[in-house]
Amino acid sequence: MMGKFEKDTGTGRFFKDFKKYHGLPVQDAIFFNQSDLICDMAKHEDFIVMGRCADVVLTNHHIPHISIFITASFDQSVRRMMEINSLNYKQAEHLLKKLDKRHERYYHAYTGKKWGDAVNYDLCIDSASYGIKESVELIERMINKYPNRQYVMTSTL
Repeated sequence: MMGKFEKDTGTGRFFKDFKKYHGLPVQDAIFFNQSDLICDMAKHEDFIVMGRCADVVLTNHHIPHISIFITASFDQSVRRMMEINSLNYKQAEHLLKKLDKRHERYYHAYTGKKWGDAVNYDLCIDSASYGIKESVELIERMINKYPNRQYVMTSTL
């Protein structure tokens, strides 16, 4: 029996429709199913998607959105990783390199584009230059400039 959460979020539909991608490698089936879900949601509500190549998925389906890439220097990112995950520098550096490589391969495999290339995004922010609070304010100003538009923001952190 499907719970309220699954009905409300589309999770139940995600698993129910998964079989339509039968025969594809599991990773591809998950990607295409998530893409369908992102497009369906974008037609009905504003929301934020982190990753999942949503910028390209929405562009390919002609769904208006704002794509944002938030970055920082490698050293700043390592220090943030240390802070968030209670890691030493070497552990955080290893984890960050591993995650960045995974993001890069995933994005390229499903889009043919280079992950993090500014030309692929509407807005790129160096959060180390602005800080988290000011980065959020920049994004809010962009959204508030066009209050009557529906927004689907994609972000890759």
